[in-house]
Amino acid sequence: MNVNVANLLPRVALAIGVWVVFALTDENYRRVDNFFPVFEGFALIGLVALGLSVTMLAGELDLSVGSVAAVAGIIAVKQSGLGLVPCVALAVLCTAAFGAAQGYAIARLGINSLVFTIGTLIAISGLAYVMSDEQSVLIDLNDLGLSDTITNRLWIFSPFSLTTIAAFVLVGAFLSVTRWGREIYAIGGGRNEARAAGVATVRPIVIAFTLSAGLAGLGGALASLKSGAAQPGGYDSVLLAGVTAALVGGVSLYGGRGDVLGVAVGVLTLQFLLSGLSSRGAEFYVGSLATGGLLLVVLLVELIVDRRQVLRYMRRPAFSAGEP
Repeated sequence: MNVNVANLLPRVALAIGVWVVFALTDENYRRVDNFFPVFEGFALIGLVALGLSVTMLAGELDLSVGSVAAVAGIIAVKQSGLGLVPCVALAVLCTAAFGAAQGYAIARLGINSLVFTIGTLIAISGLAYVMSDEQSVLIDLNDLGLSDTITNRLWIFSPFSLTTIAAFVLVGAFLSVTRWGREIYAIGGGRNEARAAGVATVRPIVIAFTLSAGLAGLGGALASLKSGAAQPGGYDSVLLAGVTAALVGGVSLYGGRGDVLGVAVGVLTLQFLLSGLSSRGAEFYVGSLATGGLLLVVLLVELIVDRRQVLRYMRRPAFSAGEP
């Protein structure tokens, strides 16, 4: 796995610093038991942030992940009678297929991904409400054991959080070792240069959006089964948290820079912050304000540090229709 140590160390220091600030002022916060809810929060946001980071590495962004996670949750809960693995696999397969189609359309038609995924965000959100009849979808009482399986405590981990950690390892290996993973970095780092070097331009975008939707689907399916219910608007907030975690973890909004280890550190930083606020009895909206504020700070720093990359991103051409 390719890791930029100089870029990673300050982010690790930030994560440790956030934890220390709360740990020094709250005895309960520094207990080992407190890491279990941290990693439970890491599980869902980590999967979303991981998928989003792949599209960001390619110089794109998938805004539809919240709606995709909601649809996956509805599919998984409705098909829970099949068993844990089959219903989750079905949800992931459906969302990954949607992501592949979305990525192909963006690459072939030369449409800006922000504009395109705003449209799919709205469309898939509407689909979620249609599939759920505009109400929460409850898991069958006979299948409640699936929730216990997902939340079974294994020290500070659960099957959900361990699945997320496994996904980070696999995606990190894919990006670092395989040719297809390196193509994602190549087109994000310099689209014209990648074309001149003969790098395929449609395939990396298709793969990036497939991973983004598939991982969001995995997170939505497991989180819904864990809670025993799927809500059509239940994951509207994961986009903000996922983008914030990816940026805090060092993934450039303009493509070509970042790694999954940094994303994992970014997710943990955000979870340390949110769990610390929660331990102090802060209202739920305080966490949203803190996440939004952190995102604005990171964006400001990125704009200051990467002025040249920003200008290059603004001047970069879109994909041409019919381009390989």
